[in-house]
Parts: sequence; C-alpha cells; structure tokens
Amino acid sequence: MRIKLNKSRTFLFYRLVIMAFSMSLVEAGEIKAPSLSTNGQEMLTDLILENDGEQVIIPIEEWIVVASAYDRNNRVSGVYMGMTIDAVRVQEKGESWERELPFDEIGSIRLGQIKSTKDYVLAGIKTGGIAAAAFGVGLPLIFGAPIESETFLAMGFFSIVAGIYTIPGGALIGFIRGNMAQKDVVEYVIGDGNWTIVQ
Repeated sequence: MRIKLNKSRTFLFYRLVIMAFSMSLVEAGEIKAPSLSTNGQEMLTDLILENDGEQVIIPIEEWIVVASAYDRNNRVSGVYMGMTIDAVRVQEKGESWERELPFDEIGSIRLGQIKSTKDYVLAGIKTGGIAAAAFGVGLPLIFGAPIESETFLAMGFFSIVAGIYTIPGGALIGFIRGNMAQKDVVEYVIGDGNWTIVQ
C-alpha cells in the first residue's frame, strides 16, 4: 500500500529532516551556543602566564583545563572566555553560563582538550552514525524519490549499508585523534616559583 502525501506534508517532512540533522550537529558539538555573561567587570583579553621572564599567551576561546590549587583532581575544563579583576572565566561544554575561577585557587592550567581515548572513539562512532543517517536519508531525496513507504525503507537500508563503513571509520579516526591529543597537552603549574597569571 502506497502512502501519497500532499505538498505541504512533503515540505513538513523536509523541515523535520533538516531540524533533526541540525540537532545532531549541536549534540556532536559542531555547533556551539553563544555564551551568556552578566559580569560588568569582565575583560575579553588573552590570558598571559609568566615564569622567569618567559611568557605564554592563551587566546580567547582556547580550550583549557584548570586544576584546583587544593586538589589537583578537582578540575574544570572548558573554553577560556576572558577574566575579571581576580578570576579566570571558563565556559564548560554544554553550559550557557560561565564559571569564575579565582586566581589564588588555581593550581595549574593545561592546554589541550583533556579527554580519554575512549571519549574520542565514542565521539567518532557517533559522528559515523550521523554521517550514515545523513547519507541514507539524503540519497533518495537527491534523486527525487517520492515520499512513500518504500522510500522510508530505502532510507533505512542505505543508512545501514553506509554505517558499515562510517561507524568503524569514525571509531578509528577517534582513536587516532585521541592519541594525538594526549601528546599535545601542556601543563603550566601556577604558584610561587612557577608560572604566575599576569593581571
């Protein structure tokens, strides 16, 4: 039995596909929501660390991991968004608000996205799944297939076939990215005799 849809339903179907794809990009972290801040004393300036005349500049929107001076296992990771008079502002992933971390409570600052290789592999699998679904849905639409029950079956079939290649490929790319990211991590210990934050 074929299901005939009128033009308005076809248009609605395409909008739902685009909306689902956009939501997938947000979930995958490809689209970032704008940050919100209400602190009137904030400074949108690079973070400068200094040690014995040597300086390191951490630009705005760089991914950093800040460890507590009292407990190195207590960490906050996110995007550096500037500073106030006495604190560093960090926006954690998935949050619309920013955390202020006082200078005197910071034990170290790491550059580089600190995630386990497993996290990268899972992200790669997720991206591979999204790519397979996009291919499966997009291929029949590109060739102008009518919106019928057979078309939905074809979309599912193409998605499964594409996933055979994209999901393991995404996992492999995630594994490689995870290993590379671990090598790029640099840590700056903050405190007397070490690095200091230039205000």
